[in-house]
Amino acid sequence: MKNFTILLAFFAFTFIVNAQTKKNVEEHQVQLGLPVPAILYEKGLGQNTTATIELVAGFGLRGCSGCETDFGIFPTLRGQFRYYYNMERRLDKGKNISGNSGNYIAMLMVYQDENPIFGDLELANSVFGVGPVYGLQRVYKRGFFYRLEGGLGYFQTKSEDNLGLFLGARVGWVLGKRR
Repeated sequence: MKNFTILLAFFAFTFIVNAQTKKNVEEHQVQLGLPVPAILYEKGLGQNTTATIELVAGFGLRGCSGCETDFGIFPTLRGQFRYYYNMERRLDKGKNISGNSGNYIAMLMVYQDENPIFGDLELANSVFGVGPVYGLQRVYKRGFFYRLEGGLGYFQTKSEDNLGLFLGARVGWVLGKRR
């Protein structure tokens, strides 16, 4: 719970800070994601930098022959500081940057609680992870988007610490008006 509080305080502070430069990124953006239900808020901080906070509903299922099947829907909170490094190059080539279409490097922080918000499956521990990721995001005219990202992370639970991979893929829709 201590890590979760630190994560929330860190992101609350970054949403207050706002650079005074011409931005290539959207001022505000909300995305609804699939295949796992998610909602993401992205705030433009500088010319090519954003901060995001995303709430994801993760699904877990455990079962076997001769035993009871358990499932759970687990809340996961993800936050990122993104730097879109190819916005100027995309503009020079006449490509779209609307909806923050570009490639980025980011610092990802994630927290998944051990207790389900729905269901009876409980995880052994809550998980906190942090690490750098590389990603790309493309947003199309009608708001459809896709995002791919991957990187190496440090994960901590009550009982152990490990290194592992962050891998993510998301499709969905950007809500509201874009440039």
